[in-house]
Amino acid sequence: MTPGASPGSSSFYRRPWVALLLAIAGIFVAALVVAGWRGVAAEPWVARALDIVVLLSPLVAAAVLAIPLAASRGFFRRVVLGWRWTDAVLGVAAGLIMRALVELVAPTSGTLVGGFGIVSVAAIVVFAIGAVLITPVVEELFFRGVVLAALLDLCASLGRVMAAVVGIALSSAAFVALHVSPLGGNVAWGTVLAPLLVGVGCGILFALTRRLAAAVVAHVVFNAIGVALLVW
Repeated sequence: MTPGASPGSSSFYRRPWVALLLAIAGIFVAALVVAGWRGVAAEPWVARALDIVVLLSPLVAAAVLAIPLAASRGFFRRVVLGWRWTDAVLGVAAGLIMRALVELVAPTSGTLVGGFGIVSVAAIVVFAIGAVLITPVVEELFFRGVVLAALLDLCASLGRVMAAVVGIALSSAAFVALHVSPLGGNVAWGTVLAPLLVGVGCGILFALTRRLAAAVVAHVVFNAIGVALLVW
């Protein structure tokens, strides 16, 4: 990573509608994959690795298409790779606060070993890497770097504050919907609260810094504590 340039007032996308349409397509395909994917019969760690690849592929594909086709010049360096030390501080603080709120309302329960059915250290390691490192990066790149950024550009005429409110609300709604859709009608409040807090919290960080770093750190911290609680 390289130190980020000043956020400035430049737009994220020169073609925000293209980015948003690609994002909508990515969400639609991801929802179909989540609903239809039943996994494969393989070693637990292999099955878990394939789950991560298959379920995240639509989001990765949409982002990979949207950024080169629609992003403004310097987007990748400024928004994706850009960082400041304050991003780490903000991200850690936000991640801790979001996880604390979730644990107060709906404490994490269960165990990873029981979830796999057998004791499989390799499967747990793959799950942890996916949940703590891979998923936060992919989801932040897609939901904040593509969806929210495009919405901020499209709503820019409303003013920066209102554009942020609308963009964060819509991107968070999509984020929550994709996370709860596999559960059908059996959705507990705690299940909705976690992605809602992450969506809003990371959205605010992105809107404030106009970089992904703080949002990624917050998401990583939030998920890492969740995984640690499951292992504990």
